Amino acid sequence: MVHALEEIRRLLTPEGKLIDIHPVPTDPVIQAVQSGKVLFAEASPDHDHHEEEQAEDALAQVVRRGLFFIERSGEFDLLTYGSSVAELLNFMAEVNAFHEGGPKDEAVTMQEEELYTRVEEIVHAARGRAEVAYLERGRIIRLRPMRS
Repeated sequence: MVHALEEIRRLLTPEGKLIDIHPVPTDPVIQAVQSGKVLFAEASPDHDHHEEEQAEDALAQVVRRGLFFIERSGEFDLLTYGSSVAELLNFMAEVNAFHEGGPKDEAVTMQEEELYTRVEEIVHAARGRAEVAYLERGRIIRLRPMRS
């Protein structure tokens, strides 16, 4: 990642800026939501923060080395909605189709299944008026290259 940031710096025009957006290394939350009201929320039991931590480390490294300086940064909620757990999981599988991940621990898989069952029961009880949401925190950073 650091090499990519170095290359971006080389390619930017003197007035150019880099906008970086990536998830914050926190546990995503599965929610059941009805008319904007959260009926249920629980952290997903299986989430590896390795990629988010790598992104944070790479940015910190290029700032420490004086290649970029941070002009502005902020955090935001990134919500992905589905009409059911199955729809949400299918979408997430498509989004992560090329994501390298090892096999899941059996205990974690069982915890996930229990969580998804509880959420689906809440959505079903709402008779189609509730949705499932996957909530992540995101970070956006505007960086400007340091010029010598």
